[in-house]
Amino acid sequence: MPMWKSRNKLIQPAPHALRAALMLPALSVFLALQMLTAPMLMTGCSPAAGDSTETSSGQTGPLTAAATMTTAATTSATAADSPTTAATATPAASTAATAAPTATTATTAATAATTAASTAPAATTAAGTASAGDGKVVLTEGFYYIRLDDELKARITGLSYPADDTGCKITYDDLRYIRLLHYDFAGDVHEGELIVNARLADEVMAIFYELYLARYRLASVILVDEFGEAANDDLSMAANNTSAFNYRYVSGTTTLSRHSYGAAIDINPLYNPYIVGDKVSPENAAAYVDRTQDFPGKIDHDDLCYQLFIEHGWSWGGDWSGDKDYQHFSKKLD
Repeated sequence: MPMWKSRNKLIQPAPHALRAALMLPALSVFLALQMLTAPMLMTGCSPAAGDSTETSSGQTGPLTAAATMTTAATTSATAADSPTTAATATPAASTAATAAPTATTATTAATAATTAASTAPAATTAAGTASAGDGKVVLTEGFYYIRLDDELKARITGLSYPADDTGCKITYDDLRYIRLLHYDFAGDVHEGELIVNARLADEVMAIFYELYLARYRLASVILVDEFGEAANDDLSMAANNTSAFNYRYVSGTTTLSRHSYGAAIDINPLYNPYIVGDKVSPENAAAYVDRTQDFPGKIDHDDLCYQLFIEHGWSWGGDWSGDKDYQHFSKKLD
């Protein structure tokens, strides 16, 4: 007996001719419908050309999403049965990931970050390594030193530096100009400057930075040249000015002072005078000769300034056995 298979049940001819005659037209219609719907099922009901698969914002519409889900399910089922098909489907997944807006944004961000990193200043520059040209070395904001440029040379020549440097024991290249910040005795912050030996520039800058952090008071820190005296610092001391380089001899001798090499610094000299017998320098410092009294700016063994210089291997004139130079710190150059 002939039979026709229709999805879930078997259809048999009727036992008599009338039933067969009635069934044949219905069966023909059924088969025709099967032939029409089969291609649509196989293609996942793809939308017609007039249906939009993407909105103006680039997002997938509901119709496309449904079609994609159907296609994905079909592909997954096929891939499970066929390793070759699964391998072939991989590039499609890679293409989809590449086309995703999120992936593109991430790639752009990564590229931008790489570009920013390559164009950013080196960390060592910010931290304070030497730069080209003037040999500038920065410790932190407000604290740096440089080689003596032409302007600085002109500023000190004939004053703290000899106009005729024949036989001079030091050269411009042996010196460094330091810029710094300091607190005065009113608690205000000022810019300061010193010239010291190049070999001591780093540690001097570090010492004055520690003094600044501790709000240590310094009445004035400018070059002795500002007082207009050649190879002399009497006016600088009288103004309580902290200073360093000055090519001169030790008072009353033919011996070069360590100031001549940029290896000595006088701190708040009015409050910490130089005492030789009955002579006091500066002359207006008589009120500060008695070191048993307490007053602001006094240097002794408990003073932070003393402690910092000693830690860096400097010596203090207040420890001299004969004359006392309470303002004076110096270091022997190797």
